[in-house]
Amino acid sequence: MKKLVIKCPKCKKKMKIMDKPAKYRCPHCKEVYKYTKSKQAINKVLTIFKDAGQTMVDIKNNIKNKYNMSKNTYKYMKQVKKNMKNNPNWSNYHKEQREMKDVTGAKKGFKGFMNKLKKRK
Repeated sequence: MKKLVIKCPKCKKKMKIMDKPAKYRCPHCKEVYKYTKSKQAINKVLTIFKDAGQTMVDIKNNIKNKYNMSKNTYKYMKQVKKNMKNNPNWSNYHKEQREMKDVTGAKKGFKGFMNKLKKRK
């Protein structure tokens, strides 16, 4: 069973009750609260409207978030394109690749070093 949080009609403090028609005692003022089938039906209808409203808010926030993400992606891609036109090696990708090649070439030892010298001549 689902629990509901309602306000006591007498002391206006919150109290938890089960979602079934019965009599409930307020833990603060000891007033008896009668939860009937009609109150249960009204609560279910109100819950439907509250949930529909929350769904609309979630949809709006989702659309807003996707718009901002695409706008930021566009700005980033525009910046990348501009930098690539000005300097194709702006990301240092090729420089890093050359360094990695040099490091792997150095691992070959003395023979690799001699071969490199022969190729330069």
